[in-house]
Amino acid sequence: MTVGYTTTLTSSSACPIFTYNAFIQWLDTYAAIFGAIFIIMGVFLAFFGRYLLKIAVFIAGTVLIAFIILVIFYATFLSDKTDAWVGWVVVSLAVIVGLVGGYFLAKYERFDAALLGAWGGFTLGVILNETVLYLASSTALFWCVNVGLAIICAVAGFFAFNQVVMIGTSFIGSYLVARGISLYAGGFPNEYVIINQIKAGAITNIDPVFYAYLAGILIMSVLAYLFQLKMFKRMEEHQKHPYNKLN
Repeated sequence: MTVGYTTTLTSSSACPIFTYNAFIQWLDTYAAIFGAIFIIMGVFLAFFGRYLLKIAVFIAGTVLIAFIILVIFYATFLSDKTDAWVGWVVVSLAVIVGLVGGYFLAKYERFDAALLGAWGGFTLGVILNETVLYLASSTALFWCVNVGLAIICAVAGFFAFNQVVMIGTSFIGSYLVARGISLYAGGFPNEYVIINQIKAGAITNIDPVFYAYLAGILIMSVLAYLFQLKMFKRMEEHQKHPYNKLN
Protein backbone atom coordinates (compact mmCIF):
# COMPACT_ATOMS: atom_id res chain seq x y z
CA MET A 1 0.00 0.00 0.00
CA THR A 2 1.32 3.42 -0.94
CA VAL A 3 1.15 6.06 1.73
CA GLY A 4 1.08 9.74 0.74
CA TYR A 5 2.25 12.52 2.97
CA THR A 6 1.21 16.14 2.94
CA THR A 7 3.10 18.83 4.78
CA THR A 8 1.27 21.99 5.76
CA LEU A 9 3.21 25.01 6.96
CA THR A 10 1.21 27.50 9.00
CA SER A 11 3.38 30.51 9.59
CA SER A 12 3.81 34.07 8.46
CA SER A 13 7.20 33.07 7.05
CA ALA A 14 6.10 29.93 5.18
CA CYS A 15 5.18 31.45 1.82
CA PRO A 16 7.91 34.08 1.59
CA ILE A 17 10.62 31.55 2.39
CA PHE A 18 9.40 28.46 0.56
CA THR A 19 7.62 29.94 -2.47
CA TYR A 20 9.79 31.47 -5.16
CA ASN A 21 8.78 33.41 -8.23
CA ALA A 22 9.21 31.18 -11.31
CA PHE A 23 11.85 33.50 -12.75
CA ILE A 24 13.91 33.35 -9.55
CA GLN A 25 13.63 29.56 -9.59
CA TRP A 26 14.83 29.51 -13.19
CA LEU A 27 17.82 31.69 -12.31
CA ASP A 28 18.67 29.42 -9.39
CA THR A 29 18.58 26.40 -11.69
CA TYR A 30 21.32 27.91 -13.85
CA ALA A 31 23.13 29.74 -11.04
CA ALA A 32 26.56 28.57 -12.21
CA ILE A 33 26.09 30.18 -15.62
CA PHE A 34 24.66 33.45 -14.35
CA GLY A 35 27.22 33.63 -11.56
CA ALA A 36 30.04 33.69 -14.10
CA ILE A 37 28.20 36.24 -16.26
CA PHE A 38 27.62 38.55 -13.28
CA ILE A 39 31.28 38.38 -12.22
CA ILE A 40 32.64 39.10 -15.72
CA MET A 41 30.21 41.99 -16.32
CA GLY A 42 30.85 43.31 -12.82
CA VAL A 43 34.63 43.46 -13.23
CA PHE A 44 34.29 45.22 -16.58
CA LEU A 45 31.80 47.83 -15.33
CA ALA A 46 33.68 48.43 -12.07
CA PHE A 47 37.06 49.15 -13.64
CA PHE A 48 36.29 50.33 -17.18
CA GLY A 49 32.82 51.89 -16.91
CA ARG A 50 33.91 55.45 -17.76
CA TYR A 51 36.83 54.67 -20.04
CA LEU A 52 34.70 52.40 -22.23
CA LEU A 53 31.46 54.27 -21.63
CA LYS A 54 29.62 53.23 -24.79
CA ILE A 55 30.22 49.56 -24.09
CA ALA A 56 29.24 50.01 -20.45
CA VAL A 57 25.95 51.70 -21.39
CA PHE A 58 25.32 49.07 -24.05
CA ILE A 59 25.77 46.31 -21.48
CA ALA A 60 23.70 48.11 -18.85
CA GLY A 61 20.87 48.81 -21.29
CA THR A 62 20.87 45.25 -22.60
CA VAL A 63 20.80 43.71 -19.12
CA LEU A 64 18.10 46.03 -17.77
CA ILE A 65 15.77 45.65 -20.77
CA ALA A 66 16.22 41.87 -20.92
CA PHE A 67 15.68 41.57 -17.16
CA ILE A 68 12.46 43.62 -17.28
CA ILE A 69 11.12 41.49 -20.16
CA LEU A 70 11.93 38.26 -18.31
CA VAL A 71 10.29 39.45 -15.10
CA ILE A 72 7.12 40.41 -17.02
CA PHE A 73 7.01 37.09 -18.88
CA TYR A 74 7.51 34.98 -15.76
CA ALA A 75 5.05 37.09 -13.79
CA THR A 76 2.31 36.54 -16.39
CA PHE A 77 2.20 33.29 -18.37
CA LEU A 78 5.40 31.36 -17.61
CA SER A 79 5.72 29.24 -14.46
CA ASP A 80 8.15 27.02 -12.61
CA LYS A 81 6.79 24.09 -14.68
CA THR A 82 7.82 25.72 -17.96
CA ASP A 83 10.10 23.49 -20.04
CA ALA A 84 13.76 24.45 -19.95
CA TRP A 85 13.91 25.00 -23.73
CA VAL A 86 11.02 27.46 -23.52
CA GLY A 87 12.86 29.37 -20.81
CA TRP A 88 15.99 29.61 -22.95
CA VAL A 89 13.98 30.74 -26.00
CA VAL A 90 12.39 33.50 -23.93
CA VAL A 91 15.82 34.50 -22.57
CA SER A 92 17.26 34.57 -26.10
CA LEU A 93 14.44 36.79 -27.38
CA ALA A 94 14.74 39.06 -24.32
CA VAL A 95 18.50 39.41 -24.89
CA ILE A 96 17.96 40.22 -28.59
CA VAL A 97 15.46 42.95 -27.70
CA GLY A 98 17.86 44.10 -24.97
CA LEU A 99 20.73 44.31 -27.45
CA VAL A 100 18.67 46.51 -29.76
CA GLY A 101 17.60 48.71 -26.85
CA GLY A 102 21.14 48.85 -25.49
CA TYR A 103 22.42 49.95 -28.90
CA PHE A 104 20.03 52.91 -29.09
CA LEU A 105 20.64 53.89 -25.47
CA ALA A 106 24.37 53.97 -26.13
CA LYS A 107 23.83 56.34 -29.07
CA TYR A 108 22.23 59.06 -26.97
CA GLU A 109 25.00 60.24 -24.67
CA ARG A 110 22.88 62.68 -22.69
CA PHE A 111 21.18 59.70 -21.10
CA ASP A 112 24.30 57.63 -20.42
CA ALA A 113 24.97 59.00 -16.94
CA ALA A 114 21.25 59.10 -16.15
CA LEU A 115 20.86 55.41 -16.97
CA LEU A 116 23.93 54.32 -15.04
CA GLY A 117 23.09 56.68 -12.18
CA ALA A 118 19.54 55.32 -11.94
CA TRP A 119 20.80 51.74 -11.87
CA GLY A 120 23.42 52.62 -9.26
CA GLY A 121 20.85 54.47 -7.14
CA PHE A 122 18.40 51.59 -7.26
CA THR A 123 21.18 49.15 -6.34
CA LEU A 124 22.15 51.37 -3.41
CA GLY A 125 18.52 51.31 -2.27
CA VAL A 126 18.50 47.51 -2.39
CA ILE A 127 21.68 47.41 -0.30
CA LEU A 128 20.22 49.82 2.27
CA ASN A 129 17.04 47.75 2.54
CA GLU A 130 18.97 44.53 2.97
CA THR A 131 21.28 46.15 5.51
CA VAL A 132 18.93 47.96 7.88
CA LEU A 133 15.67 49.29 6.38
CA TYR A 134 14.11 45.81 6.34
CA LEU A 135 13.59 46.35 10.08
CA ALA A 136 10.79 48.81 9.24
CA SER A 137 8.82 45.92 7.64
CA SER A 138 7.41 48.30 5.03
CA THR A 139 7.19 47.44 1.34
CA ALA A 140 6.23 51.07 0.66
CA LEU A 141 9.50 52.20 2.24
CA PHE A 142 11.38 49.57 0.23
CA TRP A 143 10.11 50.90 -3.09
CA CYS A 144 10.18 54.58 -2.12
CA VAL A 145 13.86 54.35 -1.13
CA ASN A 146 14.86 52.34 -4.21
CA VAL A 147 12.94 54.40 -6.76
CA GLY A 148 13.75 57.68 -5.00
CA LEU A 149 17.49 57.02 -5.06
CA ALA A 150 17.27 55.92 -8.70
CA ILE A 151 15.61 59.22 -9.65
CA ILE A 152 18.02 61.34 -7.59
CA CYS A 153 21.09 59.64 -9.08
CA ALA A 154 19.65 59.83 -12.60
CA VAL A 155 19.13 63.60 -12.26
CA ALA A 156 22.60 63.99 -10.74
CA GLY A 157 23.99 62.40 -13.90
CA PHE A 158 23.04 65.49 -15.90
CA PHE A 159 25.03 67.79 -13.61
CA ALA A 160 28.05 65.66 -12.72
CA PHE A 161 28.37 63.34 -15.70
CA ASN A 162 31.83 61.92 -15.16
CA GLN A 163 31.64 61.52 -11.39
CA VAL A 164 28.23 59.85 -11.53
CA VAL A 165 29.39 57.46 -14.25
CA MET A 166 32.57 56.49 -12.39
CA ILE A 167 30.92 56.14 -8.99
CA GLY A 168 27.86 54.42 -10.45
CA THR A 169 29.72 51.85 -12.53
CA SER A 170 32.22 51.15 -9.72
CA PHE A 171 29.36 50.42 -7.34
CA ILE A 172 27.19 48.50 -9.82
CA GLY A 173 30.13 46.41 -10.96
CA SER A 174 31.17 45.60 -7.39
CA TYR A 175 27.61 44.61 -6.56
CA LEU A 176 27.41 42.31 -9.59
CA VAL A 177 30.69 40.63 -8.64
CA ALA A 178 29.40 40.00 -5.10
CA ARG A 179 26.09 38.78 -6.51
CA GLY A 180 27.90 36.43 -8.87
CA ILE A 181 30.06 34.99 -6.10
CA SER A 182 26.98 34.51 -3.92
CA LEU A 183 25.39 32.29 -6.59
CA TYR A 184 28.21 29.85 -5.83
CA ALA A 185 28.81 30.48 -2.13
CA GLY A 186 25.37 31.61 -0.91
CA GLY A 187 24.74 34.02 1.95
CA PHE A 188 23.44 36.97 -0.10
CA PRO A 189 19.68 37.41 0.52
CA ASN A 190 17.46 37.33 -2.55
CA GLU A 191 15.70 40.64 -3.16
CA TYR A 192 12.45 38.94 -4.18
CA VAL A 193 12.35 36.92 -0.98
CA ILE A 194 13.19 40.02 1.08
CA ILE A 195 10.19 41.86 -0.41
CA ASN A 196 7.84 38.97 0.36
CA GLN A 197 9.20 38.59 3.87
CA ILE A 198 8.64 42.31 4.47
CA LYS A 199 5.05 41.96 3.22
CA ALA A 200 4.44 39.09 5.62
CA GLY A 201 6.26 40.74 8.51
CA ALA A 202 8.38 37.62 8.70
CA ILE A 203 11.89 39.05 8.46
CA THR A 204 13.78 39.57 11.71
CA ASN A 205 17.44 39.37 10.67
CA ILE A 206 19.80 39.06 7.73
CA ASP A 207 22.37 36.31 7.25
CA PRO A 208 25.60 37.67 8.85
CA VAL A 209 27.52 36.52 5.76
CA PHE A 210 25.75 39.31 3.86
CA TYR A 211 27.74 41.91 5.81
CA ALA A 212 30.96 40.32 4.57
CA TYR A 213 29.64 40.76 1.02
CA LEU A 214 28.73 44.35 1.87
CA ALA A 215 32.26 45.06 3.10
CA GLY A 216 33.63 43.52 -0.09
CA ILE A 217 31.31 45.66 -2.24
CA LEU A 218 32.39 48.86 -0.49
CA ILE A 219 36.12 48.04 -0.66
CA MET A 220 35.96 47.01 -4.31
CA SER A 221 33.86 50.10 -5.16
CA VAL A 222 36.50 52.44 -3.69
CA LEU A 223 39.38 50.63 -5.41
CA ALA A 224 37.52 50.55 -8.73
CA TYR A 225 36.64 54.25 -8.48
CA LEU A 226 40.27 55.19 -7.79
CA PHE A 227 41.36 53.05 -10.75
CA GLN A 228 38.80 54.73 -13.02
CA LEU A 229 39.78 58.17 -11.74
CA LYS A 230 43.42 57.47 -12.61
CA MET A 231 42.44 56.36 -16.12
CA PHE A 232 40.12 59.37 -16.46
CA LYS A 233 42.96 61.82 -15.76
CA ARG A 234 44.93 60.27 -18.61
CA MET A 235 42.09 60.68 -21.12
CA GLU A 236 42.19 63.38 -23.78
CA GLU A 237 40.39 66.56 -22.76
CA HIS A 238 37.66 66.19 -25.39
CA GLN A 239 36.93 62.66 -24.14
CA LYS A 240 36.25 63.93 -20.66
CA HIS A 241 33.36 66.14 -21.78
CA PRO A 242 30.96 64.01 -23.84
CA TYR A 243 28.33 66.77 -24.00
CA ASN A 244 30.61 69.15 -25.91
CA LYS A 245 30.01 67.54 -29.29
CA LEU A 246 26.25 67.57 -28.71
CA ASN A 247 26.01 71.34 -28.50
